[in-house]
Formats: sequence, structure tokens, C-alpha cells
Amino acid sequence: MQALADFVHAFLLWPGLILLACAAAFVTIERLWPARPRQRAWRQGSTADLLLSFANPIVVTPLTSLAITGLVNLFLARTGYAYLDAARDRLDAWPFAAQLLAALLLADLCAYWKHRLFHARWLWPIHAVHHSAEEIDWLTNERDHPLQLLATHVLIVVPLVLAGFGAEVIALQATLRRVYSLFTHANVRCSYGALDRVFVSPAVHRWHHARDAGAAGGNFAVFFSFYDVLFGTYRLPAGAPQPDAFGLPDQAALPDVWAMLRYPFQRRAWAR
Repeated sequence: MQALADFVHAFLLWPGLILLACAAAFVTIERLWPARPRQRAWRQGSTADLLLSFANPIVVTPLTSLAITGLVNLFLARTGYAYLDAARDRLDAWPFAAQLLAALLLADLCAYWKHRLFHARWLWPIHAVHHSAEEIDWLTNERDHPLQLLATHVLIVVPLVLAGFGAEVIALQATLRRVYSLFTHANVRCSYGALDRVFVSPAVHRWHHARDAGAAGGNFAVFFSFYDVLFGTYRLPAGAPQPDAFGLPDQAALPDVWAMLRYPFQRRAWAR
């Protein structure tokens, strides 16, 4: 019974409360300042996105824990555990706010390069699931293939652990970055003006989801768009408030969760 209670709390209750709070906030601003006024609050694909939001962590979390533990131990077997103790001691001397900012900067740098890798030909069929949404709103953020989510967690958390960040900082940056990513996917008319080159805004990220492959080939950062500026992948066309169409360039339709899960294993996905 205790195991069942822990499962409900970890994978259903707490994630559900976070998602409910985000829904209340983001659906409200989507109604007040919509980027696409005629888009419905419960669009085609919302059911699949909601299911993935809860199902993915149940599948991925145990695998993530095993992978992170294995990789960290493999690294420390070569360097010695004193390396990690020294890294933690250095960070413990910093104020908590400074630790959190540093963790956000490092996590977003890792996420940027992970994202670019998943736009390469050999990983694109996995990431294409996220880009299959033809209407973008806050819940689109949850449309991830489990393989991508596993890679995301491992490639971000392992560097944070090895850098010496504590569990509280790692958990808080993950929560902040997830909530912010929900916001940048929102169907909301929001730009930061000149600060779009510093922080990712919904206006910036909507171009990443453009159906046009040329327009979509950039804006890989989650939080800090200055990484895109630095590495030459910042895209925000002048005079165009948002893309004409979203979704995959070949207009492939992934209507349900089963279609999304099997898509990367189909020959047509790699042919495209």
C-alpha cells in the first residue's frame, strides 16, 4: 500500500497539481492574448499530449535513474570520488540563488546541444514526434517520445551532478525550465522585444515549430536565447509575427499516442 501511495504521489498527484496550475495560468493568457484567436483551448492532439505528460515519466524515470547512476559512477571510477566532493564543496560556498542561476545556465547549454543533435538526420525521427503538432499551445510541450525524454534527462542531469550541484538545485531548475517551456509553447501573443535575443519568448519559439524547414532550423534553447545568438541559430524573421503553418515539413499526421510511439521505428520516418 505504501508503494502504491508513493507512486500516486510521485507520478499522478504532484505532476497533476503542477499541470493543473499551469493549465489555469496558460489557458487564461491564451484566451486574453492569443497568437491564433480561433484556435480551440482543447485542440486536436490535446488528449494525446496529456496522456504522454503522465505516461512518459512512469516509463522513463526508472530508466533515467539507472542511466544517470551508471554514467556518474563510470566517470567517478576514473577520477575518484574526491573529485565530486571537491566540486560540491566549491558550490556550497555560493549563495543558493547563484547556484540556481549557474544550474539554469549549464542545463540550458546542455539542452541546446541536445536539441541540435535531435534535429540531425539520424535522430530527427525521434524528435519529429514533438514537431508533429499542427496547432501549438502550452500542452504541446508534453508531446515527447520516451526516447527523447530519456536522452534529455540524462544529458542534462549528468553534467549537473558532475558539476557538483545538489539534488534541490537540480530539481528546482528542472521544474522552472519545464514550466517556462510550457509557457513558450503557449498560444499567446508575447515577445520581449530586444530581450528576445536574451530569453526565449513564445514569439521566438513558435518559429522553431514552423512547418517550413528553413524557418524551423533554429531557436534550440529552452530558456536563454543568447545561446542561439552565440551559436548562429537565432531565428526571428522581421515583419512576420508568426509562421503560416506548424507541423512536420512533409505534413505527416500522427493522430494518437500509438502513432507517435511507433513513428521513429518506421522506415518512412527515416526516408523523410
